[in-house]
Amino acid sequence: MMKQPELGRKIVELRQQKGLTQEELVAQCNISVRTIQRIEAGDVSPRIYTIKTILSALDRDLDDLQQSSFFETKVKEVMLLEIDSSKDISFLFKQLHIGWIAGILSMICFVFQLIEDSYYITEGDYYFGGMFYITLGIISIVLFALHMRAFVLIGELFKSYFLKVVSILFIAVNTLMILYAIIDMYYTYLPEAAYAIIFCVFYGLMYLFFGYALLKLKGLGQLPKAAGMMQLIIGGMFLTIIFSIVASPASILVQGLNVAIILKVIETIKAQFSN
Repeated sequence: MMKQPELGRKIVELRQQKGLTQEELVAQCNISVRTIQRIEAGDVSPRIYTIKTILSALDRDLDDLQQSSFFETKVKEVMLLEIDSSKDISFLFKQLHIGWIAGILSMICFVFQLIEDSYYITEGDYYFGGMFYITLGIISIVLFALHMRAFVLIGELFKSYFLKVVSILFIAVNTLMILYAIIDMYYTYLPEAAYAIIFCVFYGLMYLFFGYALLKLKGLGQLPKAAGMMQLIIGGMFLTIIFSIVASPASILVQGLNVAIILKVIETIKAQFSN
């Protein structure tokens, strides 16, 4: 969690986003004005109970005070993932719409990747050629990043720090795996079987983590839970290695559920603003 003086600055930011003065915040959390002033100025390090009381008055929780790791920060910069949920609602809708559209296009790309990989296994070459495989891989990286970027935003909107971190990590893993597949597309450096095992382990773990994050996501009904259970099953199948032959095509359908979740978020936000 944040230390002073970053903690004080963050509380000031959250209070201002809520549109409260120090006096109004004091009235809601029963803490003296002097205490709030000293905390926001970074002069004192409050007890965890005091922090929770302040955050409760601001409709926030401890996840909002988590510091991004160096790794997370760098990935955000590279993938353009720094999403500010305090921006105008049209900005949020735009990012979410980009996310579900990219998800559908990413599913289409993955179908072609399955075709190419299957053809290579049987024929020792790529059906549409090496240049197509490279282009497809790069496009897939971008589309998947844009798709998962929506879940970074969803994690921010629905106070799920774990979903935010897992989504960013999923982007990083997917990017590294596809980039290596492009660089070593004829398996010159690493045997095909070894790459397949690494692929199954990494994607299996990511589906397990992402599925768990969706199970814990609140405020969107049963859809995230159903999608989360499916992701857990897919993750387990990947980790068995043997059942990965079923998990790969099934993961396309699971991504369809992810698209549905993003659309559900858009619907939920619109309903809140229409009330």
